[in-house]
Amino acid sequence: MKTFASVALSLIAFCVSAYAQAPAASNPPAQGTATPAGPARPTLPSLLDRAAARLEAGGVIAAEAGPAGVRILSAGHPAPRANLPPEKVIFEIGSITKVFTSLLLAQAVVEHRVSLDDPIGRYLPASIAMDPATAAITLEQLATHTSGLPRMPDNFSPKDRLDPFADYTTENLYAYLSAYRPKAPPPHPGDYSNLGVGLLGHILELVYQQPYADLIAAKVTQPLGLSDTVVNLNDEQRERFAVPHSGSLPVKPWRLSALAGAGALHSTAADLVRFAQILMTPQQNPLREAWGIARQPRHDFSGDKIGLNVMIHRRNGEAVYWHGGATGGFRSYLEWSAESGRHVLVILLNNDAIEGEALASALYEAKPDNPAERAGRVEAPLPAGKAAEYIGVYELNPMARFTLITDAGGRLQARLTGQPFFPLFNAGNDRFFLRIVQAELQFGRSPEGRVTSVTLFQNGREIRAQRTDDPVPTVLFLPPAKEKEYVGRYELQPGYEFQVSIKAGWLLVKLTGQPAFPLFSDQPDHFVLDVVKAAITFERSPDGAVKALVLHQNGRDQRAEKQPEGK
Repeated sequence: MKTFASVALSLIAFCVSAYAQAPAASNPPAQGTATPAGPARPTLPSLLDRAAARLEAGGVIAAEAGPAGVRILSAGHPAPRANLPPEKVIFEIGSITKVFTSLLLAQAVVEHRVSLDDPIGRYLPASIAMDPATAAITLEQLATHTSGLPRMPDNFSPKDRLDPFADYTTENLYAYLSAYRPKAPPPHPGDYSNLGVGLLGHILELVYQQPYADLIAAKVTQPLGLSDTVVNLNDEQRERFAVPHSGSLPVKPWRLSALAGAGALHSTAADLVRFAQILMTPQQNPLREAWGIARQPRHDFSGDKIGLNVMIHRRNGEAVYWHGGATGGFRSYLEWSAESGRHVLVILLNNDAIEGEALASALYEAKPDNPAERAGRVEAPLPAGKAAEYIGVYELNPMARFTLITDAGGRLQARLTGQPFFPLFNAGNDRFFLRIVQAELQFGRSPEGRVTSVTLFQNGREIRAQRTDDPVPTVLFLPPAKEKEYVGRYELQPGYEFQVSIKAGWLLVKLTGQPAFPLFSDQPDHFVLDVVKAAITFERSPDGAVKALVLHQNGRDQRAEKQPEGK
């Protein structure tokens, strides 16, 4: 769950090399528990150390399980006290909560409380004057992000930006549903919606006449023996709760009420490993019927498949179930597969500077990767004018797109939504490779010879995007000296600021509690984001120095003054 520009993305890690290229760790090296395990994958401890070296505060805990056992590793400073074992540290797990909410939905189906094709109008109060198309949204559509509901409601206006969901009430939710007018009846193409899954959790509260926290405990976590997977922490658990950080700043934990089903759970690495292992062991799983319903692929989503809030992709031919999570100061990732020895991977961070999904992707190159070999790979000559055939916007889903442009030198550059542009190198026959990471793009053509699609090959996965008629954006490639003028901290209010930095030759902007996104210049001192409809203008003083930025979004202009260095 992410609120900067109200976006929640589930994207493949088009570029993961930042973790592999990080400097040697200055934080404590990865530490393991006494849990027995077989031979360790050699890349996991080094990746954790390098990831921790990038964090200004906090750290990372990862758990890995397979036929030989379980190991839980820690790097940096994720624990609230030095003597706390990593398997006992509690994190917010954000949108991994959605898997639990949909398992609860599936259990309600098993108990004949609901059916997946039931419309939401059957369960919500009659006093909500919903549009008929809204009332017709089904429970399955809420659980598969095909309802057409937006990522966040437009009446979401938090009083405390560092705890943004705390004051969004059931009354706010009902008011939004009364005013919402869908453009077309459901179902819609998959488009991630925190609102939709939060609404699903609330409907299940109405079905069972229990608060979400009590309901998820009674129906899911307690039957599975997950004692540390809870909405509300008790006093003892608070002592084991990791301090959330945004960059170098400690930030507030998040509280969710009306939308709890979208991201309110806390958990540990040990509990999440147990959760996945039980789901993969039918004879030990008291929710095996519910899991059988939840895991069935139902729709396409971001080039993969989705069950009931369970993301499903294939890695080297095997089905992998997964979900990521993000709250203000925490990042999380969980994946499991029964096809390769009941494999489980958990990644938990108490800093928002690194996405758990991107770190996980770095572990699973399709074959051993040699950066020097990538850098030295020979490029085939590209005939003059050929690059123009590939320029365009290619859609995976409404929130995930490849954009292809050429730079001033005529080099093809590609970006995936939320990431910078990277140069492409011709391999021949409409195929291109990257040097920044082990990945290739294969373009497809119509019978008439027009380029109509692109398929990404990375980490054993094939993800296809269809070309659209959307206009190609204007992007100015700024020289490094020009980019440096914008670097700095811009304060909206004490403890809440924009941080502008440079990574891999691109400007990134990060709002406290949220991930960093690239900025793309389309005119002097004016930049746009590609994850949402938003822009940033930088203001200059009479002497030409950058003095402030203004965020333009949702019809509002929010100004932040640049802070002196060292403040």
